[in-house]
Amino acid sequence: MAPRYVLGIDNGGTFTKAAIYDVDGSIIALDQAHLDTLTPKPLFSERDIEEFWQANVRAIRRCLEASGIDPAEIAALAVTGHGNGLYLVDGQGRGVRPGIISTDGRAQSIVDEWMADPQFRTRMRAKTGSEIWAGQPPALLAWLDANEPDVWERTDYVLCAKDFIRFRLTGKAAIETTDCSAIGFLDVRSLRLDPDVFDFLGLTRWMGKIPELCGPADIAGYVTKEAAELTGLVEGTPVAGGVMDVAAGALAAGLVTENELCVITGTWSINEVISRELDTSEDVFLTMAYAVPDSWLILEASPNGVSNLDWFVRQVIRQTLERFGHEELNDGEVFEICERMILDFTPGEDDPFFVPYVNGTSVIPDGRAEFVGLTAFHDIRHIVRAVYEGVIFSHMYHIAKLREYTTLKGHVRFTGGAANSKIWTQMFADAIGAPVDVVDAAESGTLGTAICSAVAAGLYPDIHTAVESMTSAPRETVHPNPEFTDLFRRRYARFRRHIDVLAGNAAAGPADAPAPEASGPSASTPAPGEPEKKED
Repeated sequence: MAPRYVLGIDNGGTFTKAAIYDVDGSIIALDQAHLDTLTPKPLFSERDIEEFWQANVRAIRRCLEASGIDPAEIAALAVTGHGNGLYLVDGQGRGVRPGIISTDGRAQSIVDEWMADPQFRTRMRAKTGSEIWAGQPPALLAWLDANEPDVWERTDYVLCAKDFIRFRLTGKAAIETTDCSAIGFLDVRSLRLDPDVFDFLGLTRWMGKIPELCGPADIAGYVTKEAAELTGLVEGTPVAGGVMDVAAGALAAGLVTENELCVITGTWSINEVISRELDTSEDVFLTMAYAVPDSWLILEASPNGVSNLDWFVRQVIRQTLERFGHEELNDGEVFEICERMILDFTPGEDDPFFVPYVNGTSVIPDGRAEFVGLTAFHDIRHIVRAVYEGVIFSHMYHIAKLREYTTLKGHVRFTGGAANSKIWTQMFADAIGAPVDVVDAAESGTLGTAICSAVAAGLYPDIHTAVESMTSAPRETVHPNPEFTDLFRRRYARFRRHIDVLAGNAAAGPADAPAPEASGPSASTPAPGEPEKKED
């Protein structure tokens, strides 16, 4: 029998996950291994590279064992992982120093110097199509040159997270285009390394350590004998290039149509759209090559997502209860109480709002969280509702930016942790002002990269066909309530004015987030029933 299964591996900030899928996208088995983050100094976020590889080995082996299938039936596999950060290895794939995760902040002063340079916009920004920040390879390499200069001599390859794991699986070094176009080295139009970018950054000597490029659905190598013995895979199994995590999430959400908005809720508030036109002169947060040929994924995001509610539940409500001897409630029960508390509660236009920057932000320098407008009249309902809305306001801010340089149309694809809550989903639909299609993509990382491996294996002719065949139809469509859409826009306008003042830019862009162009049923159509509750 011809191989009919594919394996997707997802390396996030906390876990490595391995999942086996049938050719139709049905999950057969899943396993995960924990990943530790090392913080040897303030602002450092590192990872033991060998332990990182061993976590992948454990997850793959246990997933194969749990599936009960013959490993020879795995047609191909692919890896996704967090974008940016830095993994430096020698010719055998051994780490020359600990890996660095994209949340690392040690190189911020270097980024500040680059951005203050009058040539930054013409020599870098206009070519890469993206902002630059401290956790990206350019800034981290510059920091290493200044603080660990011996690392260059010991390094053979500069890799991203998933590319390192692929190297250990195949013995062949390559860096894939979605990742490489998002880290600040490629000319995003030509998808080639740009010597002038490296010269501007002072990193010319590192250019020769960037390995050859591969595409998401290209066969980038084959499982080696050593990797097969460790993981249980069959030697010679094809390994596809894979994609960066945000691209994997978009594929799993079914995003293949130009100008269709995809909202992914999680630690980061991620808002992305496919475009076949590229304008690198705009202040886009991130432009990256997409897995669909001749298209780019335009992304606006910040670390200002539902983790704000996690913080409020755990650090405020739970700690308060525990200090008074009420330890019997778990996080899930507290979340349910919060939802019941605001179920039938509607704030006024001038009631307090929350700035969702408990994890800092990429929106304004040194941004911090705060409640704005509290008075003696307000109670816990106003505060909890403000936290929910603050997360949504973060998404509205990014969607408003996307509207400046793309044309958003139709329904919105909606996934992530908030998609498992009826209240969250309705609030997002009301805020965006467009129908929201709730997508079942609980393991979006593994599914998105498994789609790439299915194409590499020849199970599907192209990414578009594989996405249509391996992703599910929306679980439900939730329509906005026009009355609440108007309230959200008025409240968001207050939030936006406040953010503009903090940013010292009172004359900034649009103060609301217009809805995508309407299509399908009337926006006033009642929403279907409650979605199934799942673990985030």
